[in-house]
Amino acid sequence: MNALFLALTMALGPADLEEGRLPRSLSDMMAEPVPPPKEQYDLWLGGHLGVAGAYDGDGPCFVLGAEARMQILPWLAADATIDFQTKQEVDDAPGAHFFQIPFMFAAVLYPPIDLGPLRPYGLFGFGFTITDVSGPAVRDDTDLNLLFFLGFGAEYDLGSNLMVDANVRFVFAQDPPHSGDFSADWAQFTIGILFKLAH
Repeated sequence: MNALFLALTMALGPADLEEGRLPRSLSDMMAEPVPPPKEQYDLWLGGHLGVAGAYDGDGPCFVLGAEARMQILPWLAADATIDFQTKQEVDDAPGAHFFQIPFMFAAVLYPPIDLGPLRPYGLFGFGFTITDVSGPAVRDDTDLNLLFFLGFGAEYDLGSNLMVDANVRFVFAQDPPHSGDFSADWAQFTIGILFKLAH
């Protein structure tokens, strides 16, 4: 009987001792807390280039801008841009030109689609634009006009701290006064590089 008890103790003892070891319990207690998901609270800064075309413009113009984007949740980010557009000629008003400096603030929404490093999104927002109109066919004027916009785009990760961003925006702006039937609305496409700031 004693031999049977001794055999059972030896067979079960090492497994029990392995599970109840003090060093393992201490390592579990001292484990670091799990950090928030990597994509949350990241701040990205960068610049972009593109083209824009006003609906009343005679042709497209070039766009140069700067951008800041903060990831709030895996499906939501906040975005802010400032752009400088080259001059465009006003359609049906020979000699008249205009250029705009828009400031835009957007909510960026990511659909629940897993495409690896490619992340499509939709965006909408508001802002204002400084619009300058000049030329013989219009009254020279510079005004601050409200705007709102809708759009879509995609991000592509080139690394943990670097991504390419491209988007299309359809912008609806308040028409500047003293410009006749001129419409300040435009569409634009930009592509740029964003760098993640270290926490």
